[in-house]
Amino acid sequence: MNRLVVPCVATLASVVGAPGARAQMAEDKSPGLHGKLALGYSNSRGNTNTLALSGDVFLEYRTEGPWLFDSKFFVLRKEQDEATIEQRYESRLSGNYYWTSEDYGYVRVDWRRDNFGSVREEWIPGAGYGRVVFRNDFHDLKIEVGAGYRFAELADGTQEESPAGTTGLRYTWDLSESAQFYQNLMVQWSPDNTFMESETGLRTKILADISAKLSYLVKRNSSVPEGRANSDFLTIVGVDYAF
Repeated sequence: MNRLVVPCVATLASVVGAPGARAQMAEDKSPGLHGKLALGYSNSRGNTNTLALSGDVFLEYRTEGPWLFDSKFFVLRKEQDEATIEQRYESRLSGNYYWTSEDYGYVRVDWRRDNFGSVREEWIPGAGYGRVVFRNDFHDLKIEVGAGYRFAELADGTQEESPAGTTGLRYTWDLSESAQFYQNLMVQWSPDNTFMESETGLRTKILADISAKLSYLVKRNSSVPEGRANSDFLTIVGVDYAF
């Protein structure tokens, strides 16, 4: 794993260190379909301890009116000696309605499945309010608050259902013409469990539409079956293609 991480970190550091550069990593805001395709090499710790390939897809469709639709899909899987030892899937579907350039309402469905995690499967449909706190040439910060309903199956087969509240933020900082730092945070509260997910990463352009990416994810459940870990940690080194 170190042989992969060190060259990537060195490349990121050399780009971040470029002083005085005007940031140009901001996402395309024009109407139409945009997205990213990513492939990475993941180091997992927690309920599993493996090295595996991972992939994710982000799609966004901007209308010429107030609606914006986005979706995200993630998969991580590994087989060894003809047996599956790592298997995770995640998806998110959202519809966002902007009544000002800074304020929007959303409806969303989150789905997570981890065949080797403390929470086997989880569905959370919900709705809420989001606001762009600030946005300029270098920084972009959004915060969200919402409510929904949680359906979950734990690793021991226990079924849980309850109302859930959600808060989150998404922050990007364009460090230079070709490097970007990002931080995503989500917390979901319910009477049965509190779920927290944090993603911290660096992205740097290699070519016009291809970037190297280094990210660190933490996923934590407050209530888990006996013998299961509360937290999972993923370090991902990879590349993504933007279109």
